[in-house]
Amino acid sequence: MREGFESFEEHIEEYETVIEAINNLIERRRRMAENNPIFKEVIDFYKKFIKPLHSPKYYISEVWKFFQKLRPFAYRKAVVRVQGGALRNWNYDALLVGRDIRIGYYYSLCEDHKRGHSLDMSDFVEVVSKHYEKIVPYLRRPIRETFEELAKLVGELELSLTIVQGCEGYSFYEEHSDSTFEIIPCKELSISISKEDDPEIIAISYINGRTRYAYVTWSSNLFALYKPIYRAYKKFYNEWSKIQKKNDEILEKMRKILGEYVLVNNL
Repeated sequence: MREGFESFEEHIEEYETVIEAINNLIERRRRMAENNPIFKEVIDFYKKFIKPLHSPKYYISEVWKFFQKLRPFAYRKAVVRVQGGALRNWNYDALLVGRDIRIGYYYSLCEDHKRGHSLDMSDFVEVVSKHYEKIVPYLRRPIRETFEELAKLVGELELSLTIVQGCEGYSFYEEHSDSTFEIIPCKELSISISKEDDPEIIAISYINGRTRYAYVTWSSNLFALYKPIYRAYKKFYNEWSKIQKKNDEILEKMRKILGEYVLVNNL
């Protein structure tokens, strides 16, 4: 028994040595990841050029504010049948046009006690852009022309972009179950911006067909991929800058249209 205890003490000492070595290696890996010169260059580029760009959410928010200045849209409620549609949370085949615009199913909305489903900013902008021709006849007469002009311009906004960059390299994916890293060969990576996507997140496609996502700041995972990420970010910046310029010009047209409405109606 005593020999067993002595042997166990030796195992503990060996285990402690292994743990210390692992911790030293983890710390070394962390320093290597943080001191990767290309990582620093990519992060600087992201903070200086990518992060300040106007996002689709910005444009949606501005457009929504424009339309809110035209409320109430109508004093009498009207149920407007439209071609069936689907938003993120709801399906619908009719609109309820009143002080606001809501969605639902036609026969349900026709019942007085059914109010339909309210729309968040993104869904409101999508519905208005898609169905304005059906909506306009049921609006208050003074806002019809302005509403229609604004809605037409909404359809000209570009609200998404994806840049795909081929890459030869590896992603180091941490398996949290046992704190080990899996080294996976990559096929390509992509950077996207949309109502749902943020360019801070890198989508990595592997040669085995799988796709994983990582924040650009995850230097341990992306250690070997910052060169193609940098190339992708430069392409993304060039393309989205052009789109942003166009979108900003559209917003300015919308502001002028709304300004004329306010002036004419002494608001």
